[in-house]
Amino acid sequence: MNNNYLIYGEDLFLIKENIKKIINASKINEDSIIKYNMEENTIETLVEELNMYDMFGNRKIVMSDNSIFLSSEVKKDNNYNTDLLLEYLKNPNPESILIIVLNKNIDERKKISKELKKLCTVINCNKLSDYDLFDYVKNRLIKNGFKVNNSSIDLIIKYIGNDLMNLNNELNKLMMYKLQERIITDNDVKSIISKNIHNNVFDLIDSVVSNNKVKIFEIYEDLMKNSDEEPTKIIVMLANQFRLILQTKLLINDGMNESEIAKKLGIHPYRIKLAHEKSKTIDTNKLIKYLVDLANLDIDIKSGKVNKNIGLELFFLNM
Repeated sequence: MNNNYLIYGEDLFLIKENIKKIINASKINEDSIIKYNMEENTIETLVEELNMYDMFGNRKIVMSDNSIFLSSEVKKDNNYNTDLLLEYLKNPNPESILIIVLNKNIDERKKISKELKKLCTVINCNKLSDYDLFDYVKNRLIKNGFKVNNSSIDLIIKYIGNDLMNLNNELNKLMMYKLQERIITDNDVKSIISKNIHNNVFDLIDSVVSNNKVKIFEIYEDLMKNSDEEPTKIIVMLANQFRLILQTKLLINDGMNESEIAKKLGIHPYRIKLAHEKSKTIDTNKLIKYLVDLANLDIDIKSGKVNKNIGLELFFLNM
């Protein structure tokens, strides 16, 4: 068995779950788990610990946390002796389990990244795709003995988004609330699960599609008051939704059905169905115009030409 692990990706929940699995499978107690924050420690210190045998002959886990030497943020001239780590991995201590962790994507161009992928068991913890996220929620509820329909699952994802840590916390609350009945409805989701920016952005898009200026500014003001989200993130989320509606509209016009579109785009069929419904009420040229305007606005904000708050408000006014 390879006792050396490389765990990386953007989803902190998946990273923690995989670390927990390794610890449980090793049957090593907490006293024998040593963690080094690599923003504060050197590879020399890490390797020295890995090579050191426990005086009682116990196995141990050594964690290389925040392994920023694998990211694009750390350049070649930084003081990380990655060759020493590679040398160790070619002849590792059988009594030490190494877990290298980075809560973001590794820089695939680096020699250290390429070699670690050869020498370690690699676990990629990037966020679930739209399709997988839908199935994740459905399977989690069904395995715990709950009945749920597709519209309720979609509502859960709208409210929470692709954050597995928050998603699992909210699902636990929902299951506790319906522990006796074990049937989850749209009303249960609305009552129990905390709404977040994702849900408001869907409402915002509905208001944009219907060109309801009053509702647009109500939702936007609520977003600005009750969340820490930047207007630039809202721009990206709006653009992503408009892009999906446009893609669905164009592919439907080309003769594809919803199931075929879902497979082609890698998006759950239920979301394609919703996008198809929205696409019937908005003109193709308007969708293209919105996407172009949002792209230009994003560039202008990032280049300092336009104030981010005023820019997005002007986009809504000029629709």
